[in-house]
Amino acid sequence: MSNDKRTVSMERIVTFCKTRGFVYPGSEVYGGVANTWDYGPLGTKIKNNLKDAWRKRFIQQRKNSYELDSAIFMHPTVWEASGHTENFSDPLLDCKECKTRYRADTLINSFDSSIASDSLSKEEMLQVIKSKEIKCPSCGACNFTDIREFNLMFETHSGVIDNNKSLIY
Repeated sequence: MSNDKRTVSMERIVTFCKTRGFVYPGSEVYGGVANTWDYGPLGTKIKNNLKDAWRKRFIQQRKNSYELDSAIFMHPTVWEASGHTENFSDPLLDCKECKTRYRADTLINSFDSSIASDSLSKEEMLQVIKSKEIKCPSCGACNFTDIREFNLMFETHSGVIDNNKSLIY
């Protein structure tokens, strides 16, 4: 890119990545699926290089660290034992004025990094936001929704008979 200080938008980034063969919106040819991406030839190479570098650092160069390749979907007790079902979520809230969404803990830390927001409950985070009158970084309002947990786990069911399905993550 030249030095003309062009603004970079998500649209320009997506266009660049598509035309250069890095990534494409998932299933784009057939109408697309929101929030998914397919890797092109260059994107696949970058992804595999990153995986190899991660694998080397966190598995091969460590003692007592072993690689395994499990199914993506597993019995719920696997995810419960790992702490994912209880702790794998983000505390989100929205500005009622401009509709911008924020992680509550990140919003608090950007206001005052000395607050250990990751150890606070949703109610405590909301109380801090209200008592400190933390403003929306986008519009300056101090009018937020309640905090909701955004579950980062993908929940689905496995089975061929409706009354005999089992929950998996």
